[in-house]
Amino acid sequence: MGLKQSLGRWLIPRLPFSRRTFDILRFEAGCQWQRLLNALNPAYHGKLRALQSMRNLSVNIGSGGRGLPGWINIDARARHADQYIAYDVRRRLPFADGSVARILAEHVIEHLDFPGDVPGVLAEFHRILRTGGVARIVVPDAERYLQAYVERSRKKFAVLGWDLDRLPHDIYTPMHIVNHTFHQGGEHQFGWDFETLQWALRQAGFGEIARESYRVSRDPELAIDQPNHAAYSLYVEAIK
Repeated sequence: MGLKQSLGRWLIPRLPFSRRTFDILRFEAGCQWQRLLNALNPAYHGKLRALQSMRNLSVNIGSGGRGLPGWINIDARARHADQYIAYDVRRRLPFADGSVARILAEHVIEHLDFPGDVPGVLAEFHRILRTGGVARIVVPDAERYLQAYVERSRKKFAVLGWDLDRLPHDIYTPMHIVNHTFHQGGEHQFGWDFETLQWALRQAGFGEIARESYRVSRDPELAIDQPNHAAYSLYVEAIK
Protein backbone atom coordinates (compact mmCIF):
# COMPACT_ATOMS: atom_id res chain seq x y z
CA MET A 1 0.00 0.00 0.00
CA GLY A 2 1.35 3.41 -0.99
CA LEU A 3 1.75 6.47 1.21
CA LYS A 4 -1.37 8.12 -0.26
CA GLN A 5 -3.56 5.08 0.47
CA SER A 6 -2.14 4.71 3.97
CA LEU A 7 -2.77 8.37 4.72
CA GLY A 8 -6.33 8.07 3.44
CA ARG A 9 -7.07 5.05 5.63
CA TRP A 10 -5.84 6.96 8.66
CA LEU A 11 -7.47 10.30 7.84
CA ILE A 12 -10.94 9.49 6.51
CA PRO A 13 -12.35 7.78 9.65
CA ARG A 14 -11.24 10.83 11.67
CA LEU A 15 -12.99 13.43 9.53
CA PRO A 16 -16.10 15.16 10.92
CA PHE A 17 -18.09 14.21 7.78
CA SER A 18 -18.76 11.17 5.61
CA ARG A 19 -16.53 9.52 3.03
CA ARG A 20 -18.95 10.65 0.32
CA THR A 21 -18.61 14.27 1.42
CA PHE A 22 -14.83 13.85 1.42
CA ASP A 23 -14.89 12.50 -2.13
CA ILE A 24 -17.06 15.39 -3.35
CA LEU A 25 -14.81 17.96 -1.70
CA ARG A 26 -11.71 16.28 -3.11
CA PHE A 27 -13.12 16.29 -6.64
CA GLU A 28 -14.29 19.89 -6.46
CA ALA A 29 -10.97 20.99 -4.96
CA GLY A 30 -9.21 19.23 -7.83
CA CYS A 31 -11.37 21.09 -10.34
CA GLN A 32 -10.67 24.43 -8.66
CA TRP A 33 -6.94 23.70 -8.61
CA GLN A 34 -7.08 22.85 -12.32
CA ARG A 35 -8.85 26.16 -13.02
CA LEU A 36 -6.06 28.00 -11.21
CA LEU A 37 -3.40 26.13 -13.17
CA ASN A 38 -5.27 26.89 -16.40
CA ALA A 39 -5.54 30.58 -15.54
CA LEU A 40 -1.76 30.76 -15.11
CA ASN A 41 -0.94 28.77 -18.25
CA PRO A 42 -0.46 30.80 -21.48
CA ALA A 43 -0.68 27.61 -23.57
CA TYR A 44 -4.15 26.94 -22.16
CA HIS A 45 -5.38 30.37 -23.21
CA GLY A 46 -3.85 29.86 -26.64
CA LYS A 47 -5.84 26.65 -27.04
CA LEU A 48 -9.04 28.40 -26.01
CA ARG A 49 -8.47 31.07 -28.64
CA ALA A 50 -7.74 28.41 -31.26
CA LEU A 51 -10.95 26.55 -30.46
CA GLN A 52 -13.02 29.67 -31.11
CA SER A 53 -11.86 29.74 -34.72
CA MET A 54 -12.14 26.00 -35.43
CA ARG A 55 -15.09 24.51 -37.28
CA ASN A 56 -16.49 21.07 -38.10
CA LEU A 57 -15.04 19.67 -34.87
CA SER A 58 -15.40 16.22 -33.34
CA VAL A 59 -15.56 16.54 -29.56
CA ASN A 60 -15.01 13.73 -27.04
CA ILE A 61 -16.48 14.82 -23.70
CA GLY A 62 -14.94 13.21 -20.61
CA SER A 63 -12.26 11.38 -22.58
CA GLY A 64 -10.70 9.94 -19.41
CA GLY A 65 -7.61 8.46 -21.04
CA ARG A 66 -9.57 7.26 -24.08
CA GLY A 67 -8.66 10.10 -26.39
CA LEU A 68 -9.60 9.74 -30.05
CA PRO A 69 -7.08 10.75 -32.75
CA GLY A 70 -8.18 13.88 -34.59
CA TRP A 71 -10.81 14.72 -31.96
CA ILE A 72 -10.90 17.45 -29.32
CA ASN A 73 -10.59 15.32 -26.18
CA ILE A 74 -11.75 17.03 -22.99
CA ASP A 75 -11.65 15.96 -19.36
CA ALA A 76 -12.02 17.89 -16.12
CA ARG A 77 -8.42 17.50 -14.98
CA ALA A 78 -5.11 17.18 -16.80
CA ARG A 79 -4.41 13.51 -16.21
CA HIS A 80 -3.91 12.08 -19.67
CA ALA A 81 -1.52 12.86 -22.49
CA ASP A 82 -4.24 12.41 -25.13
CA GLN A 83 -6.33 15.33 -23.81
CA TYR A 84 -6.48 18.48 -25.88
CA ILE A 85 -7.51 20.52 -22.87
CA ALA A 86 -8.46 20.14 -19.20
CA TYR A 87 -11.89 21.69 -18.87
CA ASP A 88 -14.87 21.31 -16.52
CA VAL A 89 -17.82 20.66 -18.85
CA ARG A 90 -20.24 21.98 -16.24
CA ARG A 91 -19.13 25.42 -17.43
CA ARG A 92 -19.90 27.08 -20.77
CA LEU A 93 -18.07 25.00 -23.37
CA PRO A 94 -15.16 26.71 -25.16
CA PHE A 95 -16.55 26.40 -28.70
CA ALA A 96 -18.23 28.84 -31.04
CA ASP A 97 -21.94 28.42 -31.81
CA GLY A 98 -22.53 25.77 -34.48
CA SER A 99 -18.84 24.85 -34.73
CA VAL A 100 -19.08 21.16 -33.79
CA ALA A 101 -20.06 18.35 -36.16
CA ARG A 102 -20.37 15.59 -33.57
CA ILE A 103 -20.18 15.03 -29.82
CA LEU A 104 -19.43 11.79 -28.02
CA ALA A 105 -20.29 11.62 -24.31
CA GLU A 106 -19.71 7.98 -23.40
CA HIS A 107 -20.39 7.16 -19.76
CA VAL A 108 -20.12 10.78 -18.66
CA ILE A 109 -23.64 12.18 -18.16
CA GLU A 110 -24.40 9.78 -15.28
CA HIS A 111 -21.54 11.41 -13.36
CA LEU A 112 -23.28 14.80 -13.46
CA ASP A 113 -25.90 16.05 -11.03
CA PHE A 114 -29.48 16.06 -12.27
CA PRO A 115 -31.16 18.49 -12.33
CA GLY A 116 -28.31 20.75 -11.19
CA ASP A 117 -25.77 20.31 -13.99
CA VAL A 118 -27.25 18.16 -16.75
CA PRO A 119 -29.69 20.72 -18.26
CA GLY A 120 -26.92 23.26 -18.77
CA VAL A 121 -24.54 20.69 -20.26
CA LEU A 122 -27.11 19.42 -22.77
CA ALA A 123 -28.07 22.99 -23.69
CA GLU A 124 -24.40 23.62 -24.43
CA PHE A 125 -24.32 20.52 -26.66
CA HIS A 126 -27.20 22.02 -28.62
CA ARG A 127 -25.53 25.43 -28.86
CA ILE A 128 -22.18 24.22 -30.19
CA LEU A 129 -23.52 21.64 -32.68
CA ARG A 130 -23.96 22.68 -36.29
CA THR A 131 -27.30 22.06 -37.99
CA GLY A 132 -27.48 18.32 -38.63
CA GLY A 133 -24.78 17.64 -36.04
CA VAL A 134 -25.16 14.63 -33.73
CA ALA A 135 -24.62 14.25 -30.00
CA ARG A 136 -24.20 10.59 -29.02
CA ILE A 137 -24.81 9.96 -25.33
CA VAL A 138 -24.08 6.61 -23.73
CA VAL A 139 -25.10 5.81 -20.13
CA PRO A 140 -25.88 2.70 -18.07
CA ASP A 141 -29.43 1.60 -18.93
CA ALA A 142 -31.43 1.80 -15.69
CA GLU A 143 -34.54 0.30 -17.27
CA ARG A 144 -32.80 -2.97 -18.11
CA TYR A 145 -31.40 -3.34 -14.59
CA LEU A 146 -34.77 -2.67 -13.02
CA GLN A 147 -36.50 -5.13 -15.35
CA ALA A 148 -33.98 -7.79 -14.37
CA TYR A 149 -34.49 -6.99 -10.69
CA VAL A 150 -38.31 -6.98 -10.74
CA GLU A 151 -38.43 -10.22 -12.76
CA ARG A 152 -35.61 -11.79 -10.70
CA SER A 153 -34.33 -12.89 -14.08
CA ARG A 154 -31.00 -14.66 -13.93
CA LYS A 155 -30.89 -14.53 -17.72
CA LYS A 156 -31.33 -10.77 -17.88
CA PHE A 157 -28.76 -10.18 -15.15
CA ALA A 158 -26.38 -12.47 -17.02
CA VAL A 159 -26.81 -10.40 -20.20
CA LEU A 160 -25.89 -7.35 -18.11
CA GLY A 161 -22.73 -9.13 -16.96
CA TRP A 162 -23.84 -10.43 -13.54
CA ASP A 163 -23.97 -14.09 -12.49
CA LEU A 164 -26.38 -14.22 -9.52
CA ASP A 165 -24.88 -17.53 -8.40
CA ARG A 166 -21.33 -16.13 -8.34
CA LEU A 167 -21.52 -12.55 -7.12
CA PRO A 168 -18.33 -10.72 -6.14
CA HIS A 169 -17.43 -10.92 -2.45
CA ASP A 170 -18.63 -7.35 -1.80
CA ILE A 171 -21.94 -7.58 -3.72
CA TYR A 172 -24.67 -9.48 -1.86
CA THR A 173 -28.08 -9.28 -3.58
CA PRO A 174 -29.76 -8.19 -6.84
CA MET A 175 -30.74 -4.89 -5.21
CA HIS A 176 -27.10 -4.39 -4.28
CA ILE A 177 -26.25 -4.79 -7.97
CA VAL A 178 -28.75 -2.05 -8.84
CA ASN A 179 -27.35 0.30 -6.21
CA HIS A 180 -23.78 -0.48 -7.15
CA THR A 181 -24.46 0.34 -10.78
CA PHE A 182 -26.26 3.62 -10.16
CA HIS A 183 -24.11 4.89 -7.29
CA GLN A 184 -20.72 3.46 -8.33
CA GLY A 185 -19.13 4.34 -5.01
CA GLY A 186 -20.64 7.83 -5.18
CA GLU A 187 -19.31 8.58 -8.68
CA HIS A 188 -22.67 8.15 -10.43
CA GLN A 189 -25.35 10.73 -9.72
CA PHE A 190 -28.41 9.55 -11.65
CA GLY A 191 -29.93 6.48 -13.28
CA TRP A 192 -31.11 7.08 -16.86
CA ASP A 193 -33.63 5.42 -19.12
CA PHE A 194 -34.53 6.45 -22.67
CA GLU A 195 -37.71 8.27 -21.68
CA THR A 196 -35.91 10.51 -19.18
CA LEU A 197 -32.90 11.22 -21.38
CA GLN A 198 -35.22 12.00 -24.29
CA TRP A 199 -37.12 14.46 -22.09
CA ALA A 200 -33.90 16.14 -20.95
CA LEU A 201 -32.65 16.48 -24.52
CA ARG A 202 -35.94 18.00 -25.65
CA GLN A 203 -35.70 20.52 -22.83
CA ALA A 204 -32.24 21.42 -24.15
CA GLY A 205 -33.69 22.22 -27.60
CA PHE A 206 -33.24 18.98 -29.53
CA GLY A 207 -36.18 17.96 -31.69
CA GLU A 208 -34.91 14.71 -33.22
CA ILE A 209 -33.85 12.08 -30.70
CA ALA A 210 -33.32 8.39 -31.43
CA ARG A 211 -32.50 5.30 -29.44
CA GLU A 212 -29.63 3.52 -31.11
CA SER A 213 -27.61 0.40 -30.33
CA TYR A 214 -23.97 -0.58 -29.91
CA ARG A 215 -21.87 0.85 -32.76
CA VAL A 216 -24.93 1.80 -34.78
CA SER A 217 -25.06 5.52 -35.51
CA ARG A 218 -26.42 8.01 -38.01
CA ASP A 219 -22.87 9.36 -38.15
CA PRO A 220 -20.36 6.59 -38.99
CA GLU A 221 -17.65 8.46 -37.09
CA LEU A 222 -19.66 8.04 -33.90
CA ALA A 223 -20.04 4.26 -34.24
CA ILE A 224 -16.99 3.70 -32.02
CA ASP A 225 -18.49 2.67 -28.68
CA GLN A 226 -16.26 0.93 -26.16
CA PRO A 227 -16.93 -2.83 -26.18
CA ASN A 228 -16.56 -3.17 -22.39
CA HIS A 229 -19.74 -1.10 -21.91
CA ALA A 230 -21.85 -2.77 -24.60
CA ALA A 231 -23.72 -5.26 -22.39
CA TYR A 232 -25.44 -2.71 -20.17
CA SER A 233 -25.48 0.61 -22.01
CA LEU A 234 -28.22 2.84 -23.37
CA TYR A 235 -27.28 4.54 -26.67
CA VAL A 236 -29.08 7.75 -27.56
CA GLU A 237 -28.46 10.25 -30.34
CA ALA A 238 -29.77 13.80 -30.56
CA ILE A 239 -29.67 15.59 -33.89
CA LYS A 240 -29.73 19.37 -34.14
